[in-house]
Amino acid sequence: MKNSGYYTGSLFVRELERLKEEYIQLDLDDMKVMMKEDILLLEKAMNMLYKNKVY
Repeated sequence: MKNSGYYTGSLFVRELERLKEEYIQLDLDDMKVMMKEDILLLEKAMNMLYKNKVY
């Protein structure tokens, strides 16, 4: 499977837009929990992208 920067970049943009819409509808406590979970997921995703990067 080919890993192009455009494809993964567009996935990240769509995911960030989805998260923004969810955050708008949450109260503060729910948002704190979701943000912690999302940060962990983004860290994992960035780690995966770093490992798959072609030099």
